[in-house]
Amino acid sequence: MNLLESIKVSLGAIFANKMRSLLTMLGIIIGISSVITIVALGDSSQKVIDEQFEVFGSGLAYFSINWRENYTIKDLLTSEDIDVLKSTFSKETEAIIPSIYERGKVKSKSQKIDVGIYGGDEDYNKIEKVDMIEGRYLSDEDVKGKRQVCIIDKEMALEVFGRSNVLGESFDMEIWDGQVSFVIIGIYEKPKTTLQAMGGQTLGNVFIPYTTLERITGSGDLYSEVEMSIGKETDIDSFTQKMIHLIEKRHGNEGENKYMVQTAEAELESINEVTGVITLVIGAIAAISLLVGGIGVMNIMFVSVTERTREIGIRKAIGAKRKDILLQFLVESVIISGIGGIIGTIVGLTLSFVVSTIIKIPPSFSVETIVIAWLFSAGVGIFFGIYPANKASKLDPIEALRYE
Repeated sequence: MNLLESIKVSLGAIFANKMRSLLTMLGIIIGISSVITIVALGDSSQKVIDEQFEVFGSGLAYFSINWRENYTIKDLLTSEDIDVLKSTFSKETEAIIPSIYERGKVKSKSQKIDVGIYGGDEDYNKIEKVDMIEGRYLSDEDVKGKRQVCIIDKEMALEVFGRSNVLGESFDMEIWDGQVSFVIIGIYEKPKTTLQAMGGQTLGNVFIPYTTLERITGSGDLYSEVEMSIGKETDIDSFTQKMIHLIEKRHGNEGENKYMVQTAEAELESINEVTGVITLVIGAIAAISLLVGGIGVMNIMFVSVTERTREIGIRKAIGAKRKDILLQFLVESVIISGIGGIIGTIVGLTLSFVVSTIIKIPPSFSVETIVIAWLFSAGVGIFFGIYPANKASKLDPIEALRYE
């Protein structure tokens, strides 16, 4: 019996017992679909995270006090430190600014709504990137004059004023326990990102001169953290070490590990590592169902061998060799697993598309994952089909013919 005949006989046996064959495939279908769904969602999540880091700036970095070490006021950064950093690393960085942030409240038509208040300067848009649609961005004069001016997003304008053409309008923001009036000098479009869609929308962020925020909060010009945008061609590791060494030298605390630099690139790598490990672990757990499915295939093949004992005896009596019987049942096992793999792949792709749509991330399908799933399902058929097929091939033809 050649391979083609074995396939025909196997398909005939499978279709003769449709329900039993389908139940046998169920474990393979569940296992393959689970693995493909989980891996596809993991890939989609990583791509979304990568895209969002590109949107907000993959070169973003924070130079700060090392919170794990004891530090004093003399270790904090001053405005002179920031000026030195700007002049020393002007080629390596696009912007360097003190990191100053507060929460505030804005009164809308019906309620007070929380907003984020960021202190910035004329270069801050290179760090917290926004698309200006009306008016202008913060200027050097705004910073030096500590002006009470601000930039808000279009949605906030609509929420507070009921219209978007609000340039030159004044409104109050509650910062700590006081009310401060600001003049709107610019309107920006809030970035529409996938992560925001997943996490829900907030009212927005307000950008004001950082010197104004210092004056209002009384924080002065001592800083625990500095934000910066690093150029694409900069060697980040070398650059951050030079920056730390420079500040340590200025503050006389060399080698005391008082400062650290956190980069968006390093954060992205950490997130991707965690996402990859979680996807791998969950995928491995889902793959266990493939083993369960393989055991089901082996069990049904044993049943098939028992039911077709007389058929095996007749084939051997008319000249079928042991390898022919072995091939026949092995092919049947592989076909069952293969069909289960194909159905499982279709179900897995459909599930990943549906789940991606529900959680609002773009679906991502890996051809490699699909090929591996198919090969794995075929491997399951071979692995768990060998023993029943071998048992069938070893049957004595005389004993098989006597079997009732």
